[in-house]
Amino acid sequence: MSIESCTDFLRTAYASEELMRTLRAMTGPKEIIALGRRHGYDFHLGDLATASMSFAPESAPGPRPAASPPPSESVFYHHEYDIADLPGFGDIIDLLPRLKVQPDTVDLARFADRYREEDRASTDLSPVSQEFRRWQNRVEREESARGADPQQRGFHLVNLDEHVDHSGYDSYLDAKSAAVGALERAFGTEVRFSGSMWYPPSSYRLWHTNETQPGWRMYLIDFDAPFTDPEHTTFFRYLHPRTGELVTLRERPRIARFFKIEQDPDRLFWHCIVNPTQRHRWSFGFVVPDDWRERLGLPA
Repeated sequence: MSIESCTDFLRTAYASEELMRTLRAMTGPKEIIALGRRHGYDFHLGDLATASMSFAPESAPGPRPAASPPPSESVFYHHEYDIADLPGFGDIIDLLPRLKVQPDTVDLARFADRYREEDRASTDLSPVSQEFRRWQNRVEREESARGADPQQRGFHLVNLDEHVDHSGYDSYLDAKSAAVGALERAFGTEVRFSGSMWYPPSSYRLWHTNETQPGWRMYLIDFDAPFTDPEHTTFFRYLHPRTGELVTLRERPRIARFFKIEQDPDRLFWHCIVNPTQRHRWSFGFVVPDDWRERLGLPA
């Protein structure tokens, strides 16, 4: 019965523009299960996996993904704007307070106990250096020896979409769905969430490339309060694919950052994020069309 319930939900969702927009705001199966229950469908993770394999939807309502323009060489590896300066992003600014949740299901004391200074320090190394590789190999051996996933060591942050049982989740989900709608109006095509991350004080995301998910990303970044010292802020750091230089970008409230994820080994976009401050940082990621600048009327 649960598989049938899940199939019925998928059929209902694919016939509803509103539900499809909400699905584009989701990044994991826990959220889909929660959405199903919200609409009276009871199913579990295994049911979702089985139903998804056999379900063949008709054309879904809503905006269609933009066709990709011919590939071209990436000259700029990142672009950064104040959110207020982007055309059509006024509704996004209004939604930010509802997106910046701190789920009561997160134990911040336990979170703080998992901080590792040696991990944070690895972001000062080039991810292609021998020193970094030696450190990485040692960590992989240690984590594997204790039966842990070495990849998880790189995430000292909170994935908001894993927390679907907290008291503010429904409002948060509605805000995410509204954000997708606002961005699709701004870009004139389909947009979907790729991640919603909360970086409490002393948090980080270690070096990574996201190479299995190529394309342009947009991250909307905000904080619980401004920084008093412009030299002591959170930062986004990347390895310039051409020069090998480590580029560190100090952050401020309400910025939009765009960058392109490549799969070519010579053009991988190595990057990391560190919050060494007492501020809370939120980062909301989206998959956006390759011609996002033209769609927003921004200079190339």
